[in-house]
Order: sequence, then structure tokens, then C-alpha cells
Amino acid sequence: MRSREEDAAIKSIRPMSVSAHPSVVTDLRHLLMPWGFALLLPVPVLLTGAETNGADIGTLYLALGAAWLATEAFRPGSQPETVCGWRARISALLICLGVNAMVFTVLGLAAQVKSNIPLPLMAAFGITPALGLIPWLTLRFRQSYGAIVLGALIVGLIKIAACVVARIVYGPDYIAQGYVSADWQTAKLMISLMWAGTLLVSTLALVACDRRFVHPDQRRDHQDSRDEHATKSGKKGKVYTG
Repeated sequence: MRSREEDAAIKSIRPMSVSAHPSVVTDLRHLLMPWGFALLLPVPVLLTGAETNGADIGTLYLALGAAWLATEAFRPGSQPETVCGWRARISALLICLGVNAMVFTVLGLAAQVKSNIPLPLMAAFGITPALGLIPWLTLRFRQSYGAIVLGALIVGLIKIAACVVARIVYGPDYIAQGYVSADWQTAKLMISLMWAGTLLVSTLALVACDRRFVHPDQRRDHQDSRDEHATKSGKKGKVYTG
């Protein structure tokens, strides 16, 4: 039998990575340093690339910083374990990335950065994968940098698929006519398909993340059934070999 002191000591032990009362403010405080890095990453490109393709490169840096921030929010060892923790964490990430997109837009307009696509749209497109796809990949594979690389590969494949559709619709001269360029006036189909596909994938990944925490018992029961089936198969194999 345990004493009262031992019971009290056991109850007082809690994992360091799990908060008893998860909150958005706490998660924002933990993300403060990587948030600052992601916020400042595209600024030099915006301030020095007004006469060149600063909008495109700046959006790339914005997306890279957002993806890294998402992996920091859900990195292995500090992942939320409850639905309340998950929703607080993703809400904090949404606030961070929303501020980043607003700052990106304001600085780009103030620096008169030339862009064929409206800067608010480019900023929204840049942070979209970090709000669903990157968190899901990080939670699924538990590899921060691998999630960034795989997320970039998925977005690249979506763009290739959009280019294939443009080739089918516009014919063999689709590249010369600018139908797969970064110009919204001539490549509306390709750009629309690319970002619609990215938004769809990120939304599906976000729903998958939410279901991961809303229905943890179902996942646990499924894993237990798989383990039980594997155990039974192993026992049968031993009987047959004997």
C-alpha cells in the first residue's frame, strides 16, 4: 500500500511539455523567438527588390519562414496531447502567420514592390501551407526539416499538375504565350489551379490534424487492434513452425 505522501508526489508529477491549462498566450510566448525570425526573413528582399522580382522572392522567404515556424510550433517533444492544446497551438500559429502576412503586405506596398499579383494574395498564398500541410507532416512523421522539404515537394507537384492542365488547354505554345509564367494577366489558369490545390491540401491536412486530437480513443483502439492481430499472427506462426 502507498502512503498519502507517495500518492501526492505521484499526482504532482506532470510532463514538462504538457500544460495543464493550454492557452494561446502561453503558446505565443513560446513562439516569440522563431516568430521574430520568420517575420524579419522576407524584409530585406522587400526593401531592396522594388525594381526586380522582389515580390516573388519575398513570398518565397515568407513561405519558408512560415513553414519553419510551423515546425517549431509542433516539433517533436513539445507537441500538444489534447484537443484543447491543439486548438490553442494552431490558434497561436494562425495569429503569428496572420501578422507576418500583414507586415509583408504593408512593407511591400510602402516600398512600392512591383508584383503581377496583388501583394495581399501573395502573402496569403505564402502562409497557406504552414497552416495545415506543414503541421500535419510534422505530427505525422515527427521530422521538422523533413516536413519542410516534403511540403515544398508537394506544392511543387501541385504546380507541375497545374502546368500540365495549362498545356492541355492552351496547346504546345503555352510556355511562349506566358500561360505558365508568374503574371496573373496571362497565367490565371495555372496560378488559380496551383493555389486552389495548395489550399485544398492544406485544408484537408488541417482537418486530419483536428481529427487526430478530437478522436484519440479511436486511434488508440485501432492501434491496439493492430497490435493484437500482430500478436495472434506471431503465435500462429510459432505453432505452425513447431
